[in-house]
Amino acid sequence: MSFRTEEKIIIHQNQLKEFKSLILKNHGTKLYPKRKICSLYFDNPVLQMFADSEEGTVPRKKIRIRNYPEAKIMSYNLEKKISSVEGRFKKTKKINELDFNEFCKHGIYDNEYGSCLPKIWVQYYREYFQLYNQRITIDYKLEYKDFNSKVILHNQEDLIIEVKGDNKLNKDYFECLIPIRRSRFSKYSDGVKLINSANRNSFIPSQLG
Repeated sequence: MSFRTEEKIIIHQNQLKEFKSLILKNHGTKLYPKRKICSLYFDNPVLQMFADSEEGTVPRKKIRIRNYPEAKIMSYNLEKKISSVEGRFKKTKKINELDFNEFCKHGIYDNEYGSCLPKIWVQYYREYFQLYNQRITIDYKLEYKDFNSKVILHNQEDLIIEVKGDNKLNKDYFECLIPIRRSRFSKYSDGVKLINSANRNSFIPSQLG
């Protein structure tokens, strides 16, 4: 098990060109072509993963199935992102289309959260860069879709920057290199809140607010 660090930066879409120039000016390189990512997030009936994410509770986790819609060969990854006192790590397991359909129909059982059903699709485009052995990704054209009501919301304005690396990441150095305020951000939590405000039949129980 390897822990990783992760910093998030939120910028406006009109800052994209300037941000890319900053990376390249500091000898960063582009890793891969951009690609479209689609993740289906799961949660239990009281949306405890959402609540834990909002409160910053540890330990906590997110469960999702990720695929790449524009890939030549469709594949699915069952991912569990875990935040613990010791650090953050991710468990990934490849599944097939039959497994995916079963999980969509019957949900996923988790030892901590119990029975978890599909809640939200999150779709976006991602670009990949490398800067001093750290991976930097840029996510944009975010789309949120309620799995049950089919309500769809778009966020064309914000870009989500993630700086990812091992625990040797020198945060002070990268804060000087990329002098933009860091933020707490979760695509799943953001989607839940946006869809809740747009959906009259909210699936957020009233006790969670």
